[in-house]
Amino acid sequence: MKDNIKKELEALIQEQRDRIPKLKREVGAFAYYVYESSVKEGYIKWRENAKRFLEINFTGDSYIDDFKETCDKKITPNQQNKLLAILEAFEKYPQVIERSKMLNQSANINIHSNISNTNTQNQSQSQEIKILLNCLEDELSVKQLKELKQVVDEEKGDLEKAKPKVIDKIKSFGENVASNILANIITNPAIWSCLG
Repeated sequence: MKDNIKKELEALIQEQRDRIPKLKREVGAFAYYVYESSVKEGYIKWRENAKRFLEINFTGDSYIDDFKETCDKKITPNQQNKLLAILEAFEKYPQVIERSKMLNQSANINIHSNISNTNTQNQSQSQEIKILLNCLEDELSVKQLKELKQVVDEEKGDLEKAKPKVIDKIKSFGENVASNILANIITNPAIWSCLG
């Protein structure tokens, strides 16, 4: 960091250090903190100068937004100390931490989260498929399952074309078969709990 920038930053830090002890607690219906009017005028000027200083000398740093957000909050000892701490951090670690690096870190978190969600969805889907297969195996004989597969094979695997023929084939097995399959699916605890 250049000497003149370092001196300006040190001056901003010292001014805030000197001002914080002058913060007064007022008690009314609610307790709140204030500076006397002459001190408050100096604080407002300091705040705007500090924002401008950071924008010029630490352009693109992600902590400038944090500083600005903290400036906009109600004056409290914690708020004032946080402003001081942010400036001290710029003094101690003057390298710019660009916003894009911060965004990349959060993007990595989202990628891991999406992978986790996909794994959970895949597990859930495989459980649901097993439930459906169990229901079909409970209600249909091996011969009937082969007949259904044959209907689909006749349509060269096109499930949309085969659908009406599959429905007709299930009806041919007896009128209770379709309703029993549906009842078994609905009353499965995993499915039933999702019906709400």
